[in-house]
Amino acid sequence: MFNKNLFFLFLLAAPIWSQPEVIATGMPGAVKITLTPQRNFLVSQPGMSSGSGRILFVTRSGVQRPLLEGLPSGVEVTLAGTNGPTAMAIHGQTLYVLFGGGDWERRGQPPASIHNPEGASSPLFACLLAFRFNQPVDSLNGPFRLTPQLQQLLADGGEASLTGSAGETVLVSVLARFPNSEPSPGVIYRFANPWGMAMTGDGASLYVTDASINSLARVDTATGRWRRLARFAPVGNPAPVGPPVTDSVPTNVRVYGEQVLVSFLTGFPFAPGNARVLAVNPDQGTTEPFIYGLTSATDVLWRSRPDGAPEFYVTEFSLNQSASPAPPGRLLRFDSSGRHIVAQLITPVNMVLDETSNELFVLELRGQIMRIRLD
Repeated sequence: MFNKNLFFLFLLAAPIWSQPEVIATGMPGAVKITLTPQRNFLVSQPGMSSGSGRILFVTRSGVQRPLLEGLPSGVEVTLAGTNGPTAMAIHGQTLYVLFGGGDWERRGQPPASIHNPEGASSPLFACLLAFRFNQPVDSLNGPFRLTPQLQQLLADGGEASLTGSAGETVLVSVLARFPNSEPSPGVIYRFANPWGMAMTGDGASLYVTDASINSLARVDTATGRWRRLARFAPVGNPAPVGPPVTDSVPTNVRVYGEQVLVSFLTGFPFAPGNARVLAVNPDQGTTEPFIYGLTSATDVLWRSRPDGAPEFYVTEFSLNQSASPAPPGRLLRFDSSGRHIVAQLITPVNMVLDETSNELFVLELRGQIMRIRLD
């Protein structure tokens, strides 16, 4: 277990800077990255308009091509961007893709949130799809396109069969659907936004965080049955502006032994030092402090060093998300010697570790994959 008293050492640790390398660019708005069995990458990109979500296949040298196109994607509540495919997980020849809340939510009379009076652009928001390919992911040419008609077929409980340019096939089905909204005092409705996902080592379960419902759920990959394991309470707001408490906003989740680690962005006004990582007991739904004093945390992962000791990496989106312009974010490392600043990054949102090459790859929201060689 990570030493909870270690935080007091973090303030004393000297920064260590390294220079990240750009290996791929040109993917604006990309939100999640995962490693394929052959150590290439899949990147989820909601797209720039409704129905333009896609999953990109990106090689180690940065060459990219669309694997899945026409995925559900809708203009989100602030009208500043789109919300569509988010987290991914691969097990064998099956790719699981999580979808956010899309364009279900709109602003009502402040501070209320209401259902979009124009209706959502897809029936598959706030759901988890399973793509079962007939070949390994790394050998696929694609692209496979999920049309609006096929999306409705899936929403009605059917399965869709897609064919790629080289004759490859994929069978698509809905594994799990989450409520698009739930009643919430003060705002009328709180809308779903499934955002982070982690698979257990045996592939039997998927852990899913919801950044708007502020919760953690577990999905059975064999049956699609799911249940909420924990709901995360608001946190105090130490800033002189904003409400007395703010949403916790869980961003990503990682399996860590018998526990799962959940990173938290926290909501407006995104007070520096207010974000954190919690360790959750998935069987009991209890939480305990793990890493505190963070700012706008978007992801956490861990690895074992050669001596068996664990070390943890955390991405921070920005050191002051409320500023205009907002300053850069960074990658932090935590180990028994304290807190170390590994690199400065621009809008880091997700990362993946390649243990074979001892490299960390960080996806930035602006559309770049950065490679950081670990010691």
